[in-house]
Amino acid sequence: MDLAHRIQRSFKPRFAVIYPFGLFVMFFCSLDADSLKAGIGWIIAGMLIRLWSNGYAIKNDKLTTSGPYAFVRNPLYLGTFLIALGFVIVLKSDPRIIEWVAGGIFILALGVMYYRTIKGEQGMLLEKFKDAYSDYCRQVPAMIPCFIPYSKGEKWAFDLGRLINSKEHKPVFWITILLVVFYLKDQLLIKHLPMNESSWTLIGMAVTLILLDVAYECNKKKFQTK
Repeated sequence: MDLAHRIQRSFKPRFAVIYPFGLFVMFFCSLDADSLKAGIGWIIAGMLIRLWSNGYAIKNDKLTTSGPYAFVRNPLYLGTFLIALGFVIVLKSDPRIIEWVAGGIFILALGVMYYRTIKGEQGMLLEKFKDAYSDYCRQVPAMIPCFIPYSKGEKWAFDLGRLINSKEHKPVFWITILLVVFYLKDQLLIKHLPMNESSWTLIGMAVTLILLDVAYECNKKKFQTK
């Protein structure tokens, strides 16, 4: 992805929602053990759905109906939405009412953005795949998974190379790093607790993930498969 494409992607509507919320939480929010326990399940579920989905997705070339796509048409968006919901639950502010109002506005705005995005993509996919996509839409929900998998369409197995090419490890790394940062912010800057073995372990984990990401970027041609 070149610089121009990165800049263009940064101004997509959903990022226009995510970035302001990100700035807000960086300045006004943190997390503790209790809030982490309350919301971490949503974040993990969202990340796992996205990892699962990227092992099947063949974007633009084929109508993907395998894996999670047999249960929901937009599993990547569903995963992102669950991660966002998890962050709204995990993060806390003082007073809490600010957090819940900002979080509610964020989830609502993200929902509207995804609704518009899905509607736009449906038109493109319908034009490309015609009756096959129409039938798929009739039987598979857009965002809420169904219980009976879609049996029609071409099927293929999970592909680790496809997952690697998707670079989905990067959001997993940086979500983990963000959780560490917010936790240390609460412990060190808000509660003024001293550094302990747990704090150093978390810092070491975050630094390791950053170095792994940098190493990948420097050697990504070796990791990516055709």
